[in-house]
Amino acid sequence: MFLAFAVLLFLAIVFGAAAVMAHHGGAGARALQGRLLNISRRTREAPKLQVERDVRYSSIDWLDTALRRVDIAQRLEMLIYQSGMSMRVGVLLFLIACSGMAGYFTGILAFHRVAPAVLFMVLGAPIPYAYVRYRKGKRMRSFAQEFPDALDLLVSALRAGLSFSAAMQIVAEESPDPVRGEFATTVEEQSLGLDFRETLVNLTRRVDSLDLRFFVTAVMLQRDTGGNLAEILQNTSALIRDRFRILGEIQTFTAQGRLTGWILLCLPLSIGLFMFVTTPEYFRPMIEGEAGLVIRKIVNIRV
Repeated sequence: MFLAFAVLLFLAIVFGAAAVMAHHGGAGARALQGRLLNISRRTREAPKLQVERDVRYSSIDWLDTALRRVDIAQRLEMLIYQSGMSMRVGVLLFLIACSGMAGYFTGILAFHRVAPAVLFMVLGAPIPYAYVRYRKGKRMRSFAQEFPDALDLLVSALRAGLSFSAAMQIVAEESPDPVRGEFATTVEEQSLGLDFRETLVNLTRRVDSLDLRFFVTAVMLQRDTGGNLAEILQNTSALIRDRFRILGEIQTFTAQGRLTGWILLCLPLSIGLFMFVTTPEYFRPMIEGEAGLVIRKIVNIRV
């Protein structure tokens, strides 16, 4: 009797312990599953990384909204970015308006007539835009001059056994601006998970360079067809240097002819503007007189 009671007590203790362990184990599993679900939910609800630049056309909300609907504002924004200037489109448009008004009031104060004032306004308004384009051209020329050296650095990294992404990282660290900044942006886009081809296409959009398009085309073709990428990029670098050499020779041989052409182009306009400003009574018959209208009609040749 005592032996049967001991066996039953032992079985009860064993099953009770198993039930307690199962309960605590199930609670731990449920807690672990709950934590995993929370992590998964936070991952799904987390905002995606913004790869594209947060472009704002103006600090004024309504003007920013209006400019986003205009295509020319997007082109101006890209022009400002390519120039390397930290300016918004709204500021550039404001400077254009101020420059035009300054030219208008200068003409009014100097000549006390509307016609010269309008002429000065037309000449003064594009000055900020022309300056931004000048800065863009200067930056793009600097990129073109440094780009062959960047390709040589890329080739050396590839021949050392590095991957293409690691080689681009070295170019982004070792090259001077503006090559360094643009390649760093491309490397950052790739690290954020953007498609490889899309990052290279974005690079060609940010940089207005024919040599860069050669480079991107060569890389994309190599990824599709295979081949020695280091050798392809070395040939591309040699091609770019040969193109620079030929362009330099053309500039040298045609310098005198281009200078003569610019002089012949600007001389009549300069003389006409000088006479219009200094002696308007002498030049007015050309604009308002009957003989001037006849001459303008004769030279208005339409083919």
